[in-house]
Amino acid sequence: MGMFDEIRCEAELPDDACKAGTCFQTKSFPAPCMCRYRITALGRFIDFDGNDLEPSGYITFYADPKERAPGDNSYELVVYRAKFVDGNLDSIVRVQSAERCDVHYGLASFRWFQLRSFLFGDAEEDDTPA
Repeated sequence: MGMFDEIRCEAELPDDACKAGTCFQTKSFPAPCMCRYRITALGRFIDFDGNDLEPSGYITFYADPKERAPGDNSYELVVYRAKFVDGNLDSIVRVQSAERCDVHYGLASFRWFQLRSFLFGDAEEDDTPA
């Protein structure tokens, strides 16, 4: 099992497949190391310490089936792709499992700060700066 990072999305999602405040997983960053990020309601992408990472490009994130909306008993992951332009959230789309694509979606750039991993006993997410 590979490492991943977590994203809490406060921005509006394009559908109701996941509960509000769902914590998603992502492998969009180089060398994921169990770090926490947040897409704010204002469309900024910040790390656990409140640093704005100002990404450009695409961040793909997905929810474990147990995080699905009530009544949805399927086992397929819910996958979203957020597009950022110069640090601002441009859009979030739901990625369909049957979608065939020859395009590789990824990040073109982002700011990097020394990150804390939630795997090694860092503070709980409730302490995340606003």
